[in-house]
Amino acid sequence: MKFKYIGFFIALMCTVASFGQIKVKGTVKDKGNVPIPGVNLLVKGTATTTATDFDGNYVITVPNKNAQIEFSFVGFTNKTIPVGDKTAIDVIMEESSQALDEIVVVGYAAVKKSDITSSISSIKGKELQTMTVGNVAESLQGKVSGVQVTGQGGPGAQPRVLIRGISTVNLSTDPLYVVDGIPMGTSINFLSNNEIESMEVLKDASASAIYGSRASNGVILITTKKGKAGKTRFNFDMSSGMQLMNNPYHMADAEGYASIMNKAYNNSGYADYLPNPSQYRGKTTDWWDAGIKKASPVTNASLGVSGGSDTHTYSVSLNYYNSESIYEVGGWERITMRINNDFKFSDKFSAGVTLNPRYETYGAPGNWADFDKIDPITPIYKPASQLTGLENEYSIYARSPSYIWNPVASVKRYDDYTDQYNLNTNGYLQYTPIKGLVFRTQASIEVGDKVRSRFNPDFIIDAAHEKAEINTIERWNTTNVDWTWQNTATYSKTIADKHNVSLMIGNTMEEYNGKDLWGYGEGVPNNSDAMRELNAATKNRNSGGNSWSSSLMSYISRFSYNYDSKYYFTGTFRRDGSSKFMTNNKWANFPSASVSWRILNEGFMEPAKDVLSDLRFRAGWGKVGNQGLPTAVYQSNIGQGFYPIGSVVTDTSFPSSMANKDIKWETVEDISFGLDFGLWKNKLSGSLEYYQKKTEDMLFKKQFPTYSGFPNYSTIWTNVGSMQSSGIDLLVSYKDKKGDFTYGVDMTFTTVNVKMLSLSANGERLYGAGNRTLTVQGEEPGYFYGYVADGLFQNQTELNAHTDEHGTKLQPYAQLGDVRFKDVNGDGKLDDKDRTKIGSPWADYNVGLNFNLAYKQFDLVANFYSSIGNDIVNQNISDLYNGTSLTNKVSGLEQMAWHGEGTSNSVPRLSKDDNNENYTKFSSLYVEDGSYVRMKNLQVGFSFYNKFGLDKLRISLSGQNLWTWTKYTGVDPEVAGGDPKQDDGVKGSGFGGWNYPVQPTILMGLNVAF
Repeated sequence: MKFKYIGFFIALMCTVASFGQIKVKGTVKDKGNVPIPGVNLLVKGTATTTATDFDGNYVITVPNKNAQIEFSFVGFTNKTIPVGDKTAIDVIMEESSQALDEIVVVGYAAVKKSDITSSISSIKGKELQTMTVGNVAESLQGKVSGVQVTGQGGPGAQPRVLIRGISTVNLSTDPLYVVDGIPMGTSINFLSNNEIESMEVLKDASASAIYGSRASNGVILITTKKGKAGKTRFNFDMSSGMQLMNNPYHMADAEGYASIMNKAYNNSGYADYLPNPSQYRGKTTDWWDAGIKKASPVTNASLGVSGGSDTHTYSVSLNYYNSESIYEVGGWERITMRINNDFKFSDKFSAGVTLNPRYETYGAPGNWADFDKIDPITPIYKPASQLTGLENEYSIYARSPSYIWNPVASVKRYDDYTDQYNLNTNGYLQYTPIKGLVFRTQASIEVGDKVRSRFNPDFIIDAAHEKAEINTIERWNTTNVDWTWQNTATYSKTIADKHNVSLMIGNTMEEYNGKDLWGYGEGVPNNSDAMRELNAATKNRNSGGNSWSSSLMSYISRFSYNYDSKYYFTGTFRRDGSSKFMTNNKWANFPSASVSWRILNEGFMEPAKDVLSDLRFRAGWGKVGNQGLPTAVYQSNIGQGFYPIGSVVTDTSFPSSMANKDIKWETVEDISFGLDFGLWKNKLSGSLEYYQKKTEDMLFKKQFPTYSGFPNYSTIWTNVGSMQSSGIDLLVSYKDKKGDFTYGVDMTFTTVNVKMLSLSANGERLYGAGNRTLTVQGEEPGYFYGYVADGLFQNQTELNAHTDEHGTKLQPYAQLGDVRFKDVNGDGKLDDKDRTKIGSPWADYNVGLNFNLAYKQFDLVANFYSSIGNDIVNQNISDLYNGTSLTNKVSGLEQMAWHGEGTSNSVPRLSKDDNNENYTKFSSLYVEDGSYVRMKNLQVGFSFYNKFGLDKLRISLSGQNLWTWTKYTGVDPEVAGGDPKQDDGVKGSGFGGWNYPVQPTILMGLNVAF
């Protein structure tokens, strides 16, 4: 019976509670009386939320008349309204007074955008999510002034990111990425763009000096999404589509190939290589169609859950990315998860922890060029008459006389994949004992394991040239345990309402540890998948391993002051101690200072405030460093080799690298000046900046001179020379709204001028890319260095005139139609002294143009990017036009190549011998204008609000890299080139060839929020 009364009591209390609730409705509009869809409503102190529909209408239930409703929307000032006795509340939202009150993350702090004194660009995560990319840095292309992004193409490839040009020649040029306050190195392949709340690019040293020795290439700060108080919200984002791979060249068919090769043979005095070309008509082997997919799937998906209360907020996201390769095997697959919890225990204590587990697997063949280069006459498979029935599955393919290994067979044999597992944990504790004073400690640890496995099966396609008589198995295992610990104390105070002071001091500790093991074996009993293990190898087993460790101890401080929001000063100081240097040079100091004058806040500017909404002048100076060299270069290393003594091959040891106990930091000193402006309530806004940075004590790995007695491959790390980069960054943005139509356009413009100021010795010459680039004092680093191709010899008169003063021919083997190489120094000889500057890989300008349009439920985004003034070495010219090899040639080459006076002045005559070295001499014949304009992204979307039981449903159709304008005849003008692993990242820039192109992509997108 008593349970009956308890039930009655509960029912009565629920009824009373329901009587206290109030249903409130209304409409939210802007100042132009236009309804605003998607405005967020929160009943303060509760988890009750809703959003306005497409017409700006809402309905929400509040607990009582004392409730307050908070209205918020991006670009508008938050508004809080008490309910009282009202049941209908119409709201007019006011646009934010510029984005000056926006919070921007800087090193170890967050400040108002209006208080920034340094060169920092900020971009919101929503702007990055319009593109489907594996590496979010690609989404920055053209959207941030001063940042040059060059896509590398291919699954898992990392783009090259340059912030205000280059500041080093031998080391990596990648910026430092800091995620949620933790330095994460120079790659963010592990991060999904759906996880990002905002990105801040620290472009000058006054902004990045707080990161000291790791900031010479700039710093990119990434803030991931966090939970917000209110009801639990679910978001699902997915884009899926196809990456298109069209053959960049129209290659000759079998008949055309025979004609081209016969022409080359005949021009060199030989008989036809393939008599009667018409016999091959209709017998072309379509290698491209047999081995390259016209379209490869790409998928990007994310599921997020967030919410919380005033004391606890949470956010969980699960992200998936998959990009298949252009072959039948290979690709890149990544799964990441981010679990974030923030706790507020009281007004004084708060804490948070983030877990980020991730897994990725990648690997793909790299031989797509062979599908164009192999001759079109050879069949894919051996004829049945050549098969004995004893061949394994990898030995049934035909061999080409062109010496290009059968590419279909190579793909079939491919087995080289990497699996990577990582877990990153990041936690913080924050204590505020008194108003304005904040103590914060933050620690992170990352554990990773990477396993690469490679199996090469045995096969015999040709007993002399294309075979592997014994199979091999290899495996590499790399583990890492990295940790960081940061401690800061920050005190902020406003004195007499006008003096705003902030002081931060702290220290950081970082340690990076790694180990690797590798194993090798031969003679696995068979090629089956089950047997591809090291233990199955029966011969030549071998193994090895290594470990490494480096650490960094730092002390940091920042002082900020502004008077009456007019005059600003910020000074930072960082002292770094690195394990990579010996005692005398272990520590280095990295100071910076910057000032800002908000001119608009001066009294004499009052009449201009109807037009001007922002006007600021900024100036900054600072020093940053670079310690990106290998660990323990102050130690000498011994290499191992083999040397024949008589008939015996003897193991040998030799000094492979020599110690330099005096090695020290590479330092970059930077100055910058900027002007920020805004007009008509920031409808038109932008910034103009000039920068100059000078690098000193550059870290170089140099070879010992032969007279030293050391082998010519012995090297030493040392500090040599200096270089300087300078230029301007310009950002102009216009945004407006007319009724239901909103639109905006942003333009970014960047220039970079870089030159070497000095090297270790006067007149020193640094070569790169196989002696095809040169770096000397007074010029930009890594310019193309070769012979000048001064057209083709058109007639006998021109051929006879190309002589020295005594009538001796400069090119004794030249014939009509061959390249005329210029005697640059006029000494009557054609030799190495005539090599000169024939181009530069560095662009004069980079331009980005970004459009955003919306009308009612429709929206459109368009992004364009351009690189202007750079040259590219098109290494494919020899493959496509040179008759010396038996590889396939571009279709119609007989007519394209010189075949009589005036027929061509750029494509030399076809020749089997090439005695004139038309193609073996590196010359301006290979150098082309690399300028291009590319449509990076075009997306159209349609959104539903409060339909189908969902807060929002958006569908979209987008195309990436759909259109490119360029004069470059190579595969793709978006070329970085260079190999940082070989210390050639800068000195080898600008070499294009059969590089994996940035592919056009068509995608459908879906976004659901509820």
